[in-house]
Amino acid sequence: MKTRVYTLFALMIISAMLLSACTMPAAAPTGGAAALVADQPIELLYMTHNHAQSIPVNEAIVAEFQASHPNVKITFDNAPHSNYEQKVLTAFAGGQGPDVFWAGDWMVPQFLDAGIVAPVDPAAFGVASQDEFEALFDAGALDAFKADGNIYTGGVSEYNTFSLIYNVDAFAEAGIDPLPKDQPITWEELADIAAKLTVKDGDAVTRVGLAWPFTTPIWTVLIQEPMLRQKGGELVNAEGKADFTQEPMVAVMTYLQNLRNAGGIDPATYTDLLQDFASGRSAMIFGGPWAAKPLSEINPDLNWETAPLPQFADAVDRVTTLYAWAWFVSAKSSPEKQKAAWEFVNLLTSKQQEWWDKVGYVQARQAEVDGMSLPEYYAQSDERLATIFADYPYGKAEFRSTKYFELSDIWTRAQDRVLSGEDVMTVLQDAQAQADAAMTE
Repeated sequence: MKTRVYTLFALMIISAMLLSACTMPAAAPTGGAAALVADQPIELLYMTHNHAQSIPVNEAIVAEFQASHPNVKITFDNAPHSNYEQKVLTAFAGGQGPDVFWAGDWMVPQFLDAGIVAPVDPAAFGVASQDEFEALFDAGALDAFKADGNIYTGGVSEYNTFSLIYNVDAFAEAGIDPLPKDQPITWEELADIAAKLTVKDGDAVTRVGLAWPFTTPIWTVLIQEPMLRQKGGELVNAEGKADFTQEPMVAVMTYLQNLRNAGGIDPATYTDLLQDFASGRSAMIFGGPWAAKPLSEINPDLNWETAPLPQFADAVDRVTTLYAWAWFVSAKSSPEKQKAAWEFVNLLTSKQQEWWDKVGYVQARQAEVDGMSLPEYYAQSDERLATIFADYPYGKAEFRSTKYFELSDIWTRAQDRVLSGEDVMTVLQDAQAQADAAMTE
């Protein structure tokens, strides 16, 4: 069953015209008499992952905030996506956690368990109550960040799903027709296509059919969890126990091993998701709306298209992935720092047009741009994105566990062993033992 937050957002995208007449809540002021921060010097550490297009936007917003709050100095720190979550957790464990930071919705249980994140301060957004603060955003958009009657974010920075992105010219070269945009192909069909798209020069692979960041734990979950759910499985059951030896997991891992053996994927060839695709080193990738802007910048001549996320031929339900990044404020920071941090987050969430135009991040805080609602504005930028937006209604959020990082890491190590040719069941039994140990720590 689809979660309310993501289903409502997806329907909002598809039904944008119905929203265009809505009156949007006024943006909260970010300085002057409305500022809550006193004149004492305040230093904030702001931490994000280093998505290239987001860095200059973040830097510009930092500069704007500091100009209107001369007593506040913000240090902006960004880290590679592959180890970003671990860097945040390590910083907090060492007593040097950021005051403001990006993080994914899947980390909320762990953050709350550790007492890391603070409930929102509505006054920083120019409203008097939490309900009024929530009304600034799309209906249901903050549900994944609620607990104990509080909202633990200042706003969702991006909604994402994964669809298939492919090189049209590579398809033509291999004699493969363009993929349908209204119905997903099967994973079985994708395996055949990926093998045909792989090109070798002797023993060296010069173009691989399909690629993703194989060693990044969150990507393991984002790619494999929809596959698992299509087969009727869940990594974490209702009792909070992880199950790596269930039949759907065996089927998914067996599929991936067969995909590797057929030459459709080759982890050894991977260097960077978008750079590899834009340069022709990979013919297909998975990505969301955020991929369009950088692909156009890296290679304006790239002829690419989109298709729905594949589904297994025997899928019990059509399932895609869904995830959201959001801005958090540290509960470990002083009250003065928290007030300044929430005001900074207010400014960050009020830059909806910049986040889309320059980064490709779908926003949750309501706004109008040139007389259009945000969904209308998004849709007119690139018609290929319509296919990606159409995948949203089939999305499910990632599993919830205070042991998310440990379980995703176990899953990634298991994937690596399976793709290296080890026996699937032996690998999964080892993964189960590791998961059982992690859940009892």
